[in-house]
Amino acid sequence: MRLFTFRRLFTFLCLFLCLQYNVAQTAQEEAQQMLDFVNEIRADRGIALLILNDKLNMAAFDHSDDMARNDYFSHTGLNGSTFSQRAAAAGYTGSPRGENIAAGNSNVSATFNQWLNSSGHLNNMLNADANEMGIGHASYNGSTYTHYWTQIFGKGSDVLSNDEVAIEKISVYPNPVKDILYITLPNNTQQYLDIKLVSATGKLVYYQSQSLDSKALKIDVSHLSEGIYFLSFQNVIRKIVKY
Repeated sequence: MRLFTFRRLFTFLCLFLCLQYNVAQTAQEEAQQMLDFVNEIRADRGIALLILNDKLNMAAFDHSDDMARNDYFSHTGLNGSTFSQRAAAAGYTGSPRGENIAAGNSNVSATFNQWLNSSGHLNNMLNADANEMGIGHASYNGSTYTHYWTQIFGKGSDVLSNDEVAIEKISVYPNPVKDILYITLPNNTQQYLDIKLVSATGKLVYYQSQSLDSKALKIDVSHLSEGIYFLSFQNVIRKIVKY
């Protein structure tokens, strides 16, 4: 009898952990997809790209979850909090720059289009004074709109500087060596260069300050796992994907 009970408990725990893992993966995928949508329209307009910030993700999800569970829709939390206060409470040390909220749609693309077709929300997504973003989606069947979304923008001092410009200023050409990134530099590149490689979640994974002998740059990325990274140097930025 004890063995049977233990097996049932073990099975339940496995299922619970699997469900938790899938939810986390879904949230991560949603955040990345929304980031890609936002960065696409920013790049089209020559505005520096954003990266994801874990603390802003947390603040965004907490507000979406609060709206869903308590069936309300507002930038002001039930406790009277503003988006800046919620970001700070989640541990964000940068400067909050704006917040978008939406309700009713279950997927990223439909929610993004809601914001895209609203001038105020679009202005937040195109804010050149922001370099980080957080996104949170929560759903609750007993609420009016079921699905609730929050998007928070901020300016962090430890990631990409505000004067970095659009991705077309740098080119990455076909790689003869899988784990080496070859880059041609713009003609106006200065003699000394600060190079940064940042993950989509805002983690600095590579930094080097060097003197340039040519207009070509070679970076070893063999230590990186698959994913999207942001390469920046001087005033130039490009999103890269390692497969």
